[in-house]
Amino acid sequence: MIRCVLFDRDGTLGNLFDVRYPQTFAPFCPISPIFARLKAKGYAVGIVSNQSSIARGTAKNYDFNKEFSAYGADLWAICPHDDADNCNCRKPKSGLLFQICEKGGFTPDECLLVGDRLSDVQCAKNAGASAVLVLTGKGESEKEKVKALYPDLPVLSRFDEIVNFLEKL
Repeated sequence: MIRCVLFDRDGTLGNLFDVRYPQTFAPFCPISPIFARLKAKGYAVGIVSNQSSIARGTAKNYDFNKEFSAYGADLWAICPHDDADNCNCRKPKSGLLFQICEKGGFTPDECLLVGDRLSDVQCAKNAGASAVLVLTGKGESEKEKVKALYPDLPVLSRFDEIVNFLEKL
């Protein structure tokens, strides 16, 4: 049973006008009402995000905590590393998902990760969580790769379709 719905940030909840700078993020649609609807249905809502801009120094003074709490997220975990750091938290590794599970008292099989990349799907699947691919961000261009590996994986046009998707489960 799904108890926690997690979202990737960049490409899933919105796009960056310049990938080096997190402050250039623009949501695809209002995020707070979707999170509120999920919470009203009893789900915890979280965000898991790779943010190499932190490692590269282009996220100086950017407050992800303020952003994510303003959306109404209950939990979040950020990977501040770059690919070369070979950390355990950078997706497709599952460290961010495990951090959320520890913080929220969930098991991975109680989590659903919504993302726009194969790395998001692999993060979830490698941990034993469920996943949904959205076609925003890199989703359209990665759909074929994702479906080749996970043919039964649900695909949604945008993140805001998740409420209706969960109602049908």
